[in-house]
Amino acid sequence: MEIPVYLPLGNTAAELVAYQDSLVDKISYVLTKAHAAQCTLINDKLTTFNQRTYKNQMPESCNQVLAQDCTADMKFIVLLKKDPALNNKQINVQIADIDVGLVPLNNDIMVKINGIIVPIANLPYQHPSNKIQIKRRGEGIALHAPSHGLQEVFMDTNTLKVKVVDWMRGQTCGLCGKADGEVRQEYQTPNGRLASNSVSYAQSWVIPAESCRDTSRCYMKLESVKLEKQMIVHGEASKCYSVEPVLRCLSGCTPVRTLSVTVGFHCLPADSNMSRAEGLNTMFEKSEDLKETTEAHLACRCSAQCA
Repeated sequence: MEIPVYLPLGNTAAELVAYQDSLVDKISYVLTKAHAAQCTLINDKLTTFNQRTYKNQMPESCNQVLAQDCTADMKFIVLLKKDPALNNKQINVQIADIDVGLVPLNNDIMVKINGIIVPIANLPYQHPSNKIQIKRRGEGIALHAPSHGLQEVFMDTNTLKVKVVDWMRGQTCGLCGKADGEVRQEYQTPNGRLASNSVSYAQSWVIPAESCRDTSRCYMKLESVKLEKQMIVHGEASKCYSVEPVLRCLSGCTPVRTLSVTVGFHCLPADSNMSRAEGLNTMFEKSEDLKETTEAHLACRCSAQCA
């Protein structure tokens, strides 16, 4: 008895041109496309692989991990960045031995491969391994690398989509989530803790700067912050530190755009002699005593003498 299998068509025929020399790769591509998990970003509204939607208020100039293979193989990583100078969102796809940048520019998408601009007229690009293809599709650019876990990365001036193949479900991480169907576990941060909300979750996936002289012009770091007010916990005056990372400007820089975020805090007796440095190093491993609102930074201005 033959069981019919219905597969999505769409642009599949055109996409299969890249695999014209390999029937096995063609079959693999069609099957993985049929079961791919999709994450979408339109303006600042992000819909995860598990179809949970939240608002991602992006920090300026800092990369966020949009999607990543979180296995030991780390076959791919897709980074997202807001460029304040160009007032756009850019993505960077690192896969195999290539680094692909997609940058909206003059109502089109500029493609860079390993830092070199590739004219749209020179597409499609085919990686020597025949496992990665970059091509024009409609008004945007599509990257296909299903054998590396990425069914498709698509970007035009309005929309960004990331699709991972079926066998990557439950093995991804980043803003797009794990693609495992566990919506209640969606906001899992890099250290495995569940964030209190989408704002804290999105900030946990920021790649912080090491110095305000960083060429990326990302002037922010993630840290445990001390609650400004003293609290009464278990009947005694206490000082509290966040157990979730909060985005703050580097030393020597001041915030020019902020956002309120509610995070969990761990509290200690007010007269305890634990140093601030010790607190910052260990707080992410502590239990949560309460939730409070604090200020996160989204854009910073630095002095010439910054650290």
